[in-house]
Amino acid sequence: MMASRWIATSALVGCAISYSPSVAYAESLDDLRQELRRLQARVHSLEAAEQSGAHADRAAAKAARLAQKEAEEARARAQEARLQAEAARAKAQAAQNGADPLQGSFPGSMRIPGTGTSFKISGYAKVHAYGDLGPRNRSDNIAVASIPLSRGALGAQTRGDVAIGARWSRVGLDVRTPISESFGAARTFFEVDFAGQSDPTSQTTASSFSTRLRLAFGEFGKTDGWGSVVAGQTYSVFCDATLNPLRSVSDWTTPGTSAVRQAAIQYSKSYGSTTFSVGLENTYSDVTSTTGTTYPDSNGGAGFGLSGTPDGAARVLWRGESAFFALRGMIRNIEINNEAAIPAQRYRASTLGYGVGMTGGLNLLDNRLALFATANYGPGIGRYLITVSQGFGAVTNFGLPGVTAQRAQIDTVTATAGLVGLQYKFLPNLQANALVSVTSLNYPSYVTRFTTTSSAINRSLWAANVNLIYSPVPLVDLGIEYLHGSRALVVPDANSVVGGTADRVHGMVLVRF
Repeated sequence: MMASRWIATSALVGCAISYSPSVAYAESLDDLRQELRRLQARVHSLEAAEQSGAHADRAAAKAARLAQKEAEEARARAQEARLQAEAARAKAQAAQNGADPLQGSFPGSMRIPGTGTSFKISGYAKVHAYGDLGPRNRSDNIAVASIPLSRGALGAQTRGDVAIGARWSRVGLDVRTPISESFGAARTFFEVDFAGQSDPTSQTTASSFSTRLRLAFGEFGKTDGWGSVVAGQTYSVFCDATLNPLRSVSDWTTPGTSAVRQAAIQYSKSYGSTTFSVGLENTYSDVTSTTGTTYPDSNGGAGFGLSGTPDGAARVLWRGESAFFALRGMIRNIEINNEAAIPAQRYRASTLGYGVGMTGGLNLLDNRLALFATANYGPGIGRYLITVSQGFGAVTNFGLPGVTAQRAQIDTVTATAGLVGLQYKFLPNLQANALVSVTSLNYPSYVTRFTTTSSAINRSLWAANVNLIYSPVPLVDLGIEYLHGSRALVVPDANSVVGGTADRVHGMVLVRF
């Protein structure tokens, strides 16, 4: 380093003597010395810069080598963790297969050998018996909106019936296949009962009730991951019946609630304890006129109701440790179109229907007491609310005297309903349930001129029940229940009847599998 410094200095001196004007014109030796010192300082500066750059290069190279080493170590650790996880899963699977090679991936299920698919068959056989305390009501369920009127052509003039049946027995099949930890699982679910329509004489020698499809859907994804999709016949997103913890001995749909099952495509996503759900669902224009109720041709009907746009539904559900709360909404288009061949007789009209609802529940006393309440409101809520008569999503004045096709209009029926109930468990295998429900309906004024359908135009409805359910063993339920329902008409019917009531005692024996 010293030799190179002197060589550089000498070279600079030589250059200075040969080219520098300050040397060429120096008048004394001092001038030459000053020039030499300046050149030496310049050499030192260049050497310092060179050494600093070399140090920076060495530091950068060292940092790069260190980062590469850390990355390689991280990859090695990740690979080791993956191998350990796979080994743990293989060990757990081997232990499961050793203990029970047919044990499925979810409770109560069986695994199909050689696959990752598990299935579960469940359901129950149920026999029910009932006796009416008031006038006849020849249905094994009380439908509050169509309770027989107190007298007249549609009235109940004979005493109540006693009947025993088993058509509400149910069978379900649940099949699930895990796909991946991030994607979730694929699931298919089917459920049927035997409450389909049948010939009135089918019980003369045997109860040959037809099978009814309740649920048939596919589901995939993870609600707490990227989300889950349900496609098929399932409960509407708007339904509050799926949130109801109360049990009933009879199989009536709880009055004042929504329990629509229909074809739909639904998406759900959870954020912590809150789940958001939306759905595009089957549409069905339920419209009533003075001549009767019409149903869409698309469902085999011969009426003038038209289904042109899917229904939309949404729900926000929060669940805590001892409570839950849900906000629900539904919107749909209700349309009529007679497609008459003569232009002067054609009419087409539509109206927007919607419904909103709030539902909540609270568990108290170490979950022995469950409180439940729900409320629904909506112009055009119609078939989405069980206490609205069938076909009364909307009404039309077409068919009334003086109403031409050009003056035909369609108007929604507004319904407001509420329910409160409770469940109390005296013992783990002994519980009581009770509820009270009320529904009010509002119509356009021209419905007072309806004739044929006047007996179905309800103004208000009340319902209540109380029961006791005992389970002597985990798979067997014995129950007894008292039910009451009443309805009042907007105007008296042709026989001056203003409403009807029903009172019933209902029992059951239910055996699960």
